[in-house]
Amino acid sequence: MDRNGNLYNIDGNGNRVAAMIYGPKKVIVIVGMNKIFDDEDSAIQHIKNISCPANALRLHKNTPCVQVGKCVDCQSDDRICSAYVKIARQPLSRMTVLVINEELGY
Repeated sequence: MDRNGNLYNIDGNGNRVAAMIYGPKKVIVIVGMNKIFDDEDSAIQHIKNISCPANALRLHKNTPCVQVGKCVDCQSDDRICSAYVKIARQPLSRMTVLVINEELGY
């Protein structure tokens, strides 16, 4: 999430982010302070170079990012970062973002 309230998600095939975009009438997103960034580039760089390699390792994926610890923009079949989604505006009645004053996740 950036300081302007935009949410950034990267997903393997889009199934998880699809529900945030078009799904339930109410979406609640919980964000730790370690997921707040100054701008879009910083948010995406964190996701690509911290979150994705950590998740690929956790999921036992055979990707270059697991081996080198950062994104190399691979074409691996095990890639978990194929769908990039930026949610820039949702009605307040539909989406609520709760910011927790601690580090959560990667």
